Amino acid sequence: MKKKCIFYDVKHSNNSARVRLWLMLQGGLDDHIQILTLTHADLDGGGKLVEVNPLKKVPAFVTDNGLNLFESFVVLSYLEDRFGDGRFLLTNVEDRALVQLFVRIHDIYISSPNCTQPNFSHTQGCMYLDPYPTPYTPERRTMPDPAVRASKLKEIYERLCWMEENIRSEYMVGDRITHADITWYPTCIFMEILLPYVFDWATIFHEKEHFPRLTRWFETCTNNEHFASIRDDISGVLKKQQRDGRFDNVRKVARDNPDLKWKYM
Repeated sequence: MKKKCIFYDVKHSNNSARVRLWLMLQGGLDDHIQILTLTHADLDGGGKLVEVNPLKKVPAFVTDNGLNLFESFVVLSYLEDRFGDGRFLLTNVEDRALVQLFVRIHDIYISSPNCTQPNFSHTQGCMYLDPYPTPYTPERRTMPDPAVRASKLKEIYERLCWMEENIRSEYMVGDRITHADITWYPTCIFMEILLPYVFDWATIFHEKEHFPRLTRWFETCTNNEHFASIRDDISGVLKKQQRDGRFDNVRKVARDNPDLKWKYM
């Protein structure tokens, strides 16, 4: 039997979801790639995952030749080089550069803490990481300082403003799907649900006063069945966690610190 690549996935991880979305959009790779879906318990416990990614994060990926890869940008680059047909790559050099800029802004300023040590967290974590240890947030991932949380929230708003100014058309860079869209869409589902619920923002990606171009982009992507499937996966988990009270501690941080800015729209 032909050996397959192995993709370690978590259903509601935005960085895993962008890999899963690429696989769905590309299609036809079931004979080449096996998907192993993990839980949060698998992440915290390590197990087989830690052999592939010592940072205990997803996505993680093992090629059919046994090379261990991690970091979503690297995994997607490998998939594009190995299995892609170029449909997500633009021909104009400036367009390609803009796609890469969208991706880098996401990866550096939103989705990565750029440090593996305890209590360093990515910007997006301000929406859901607890201020103290809970079943959802181990000690090493807590965000105890309200001012740090508020600063990260401001970062999200400022990056959204940049995107609103620089988005080109119905998709981020032109008239078809690129890695910019594949990268940002899963993360924006977190923002869609959590920014209004946790910080009382307006219904982001469903309003036209503050971010009309991003609203049109989000609607365009959601009309695609594969993007919509990713949205169902992530929103389903987040809404269940919302019902279970996962985000109540973060909401309380905002209520208890009215001197800090939490609402931007």
